[in-house]
Amino acid sequence: MSSIEELKFEVTNLEEQIAELVSRKSALELALKDAERKKAEETISKIVGELKALNLAPEDIAKALGIRVAEPEQKKVRAARGTATPKVKGIPKYRSPVDPSLTWTGKGPRPAWVKEQIAGGKSLKDLQIKE
Repeated sequence: MSSIEELKFEVTNLEEQIAELVSRKSALELALKDAERKKAEETISKIVGELKALNLAPEDIAKALGIRVAEPEQKKVRAARGTATPKVKGIPKYRSPVDPSLTWTGKGPRPAWVKEQIAGGKSLKDLQIKE
């Protein structure tokens, strides 16, 4: 029976070693990421310092690298007054039999002369312009 107890003891030792190695691995991975980040920051800082010393614009650097830099948005400029195209009035569909200069396209509210004609017994069909 001593061999079973020895095997159990050895398994327990191995499990403890595995747990210790896993925690060490995690700590080393964190340290590696931190070191890589610091190295990148130092390198970027060095490059920026050299670029400032040479008075190079970021646009020039991006152009050399083949990177497109977003240009600042420009304000929209309004058109001068009076340059807009005038609104086109609709084609008249109805004409007053009393005063032929009064017309209506059929859109929007009915004019007073149309209301008077309808109240007098005429229909919209009677007021329609026949071509």
